[in-house]
Amino acid sequence: MVWWIAGGIVGLALVGLLAALVAALGSLRRFGAVAFSLNRRLATGAQKLQPRLADLQQKVEELQAPLLVTQERAAILQARRGDSADS
Repeated sequence: MVWWIAGGIVGLALVGLLAALVAALGSLRRFGAVAFSLNRRLATGAQKLQPRLADLQQKVEELQAPLLVTQERAAILQARRGDSADS
């Protein structure tokens, strides 16, 4: 008689475990679908931003030469002011 009760408890535990496993697999499947969708949207967004990023990089490179010239001029002016202040 005790074996029947123990077997019933084990059987119910296995059924509960199976139900929990099925629920977890369903959640994982939904999570996988959402993750795939988000990755696809991320890739699409990155493709849309790529040309803008290239344009911005080109503008930065174009502005770099005038900036260096301006920095050199500022350093020369600062040096001249330092020399005249020492006099």
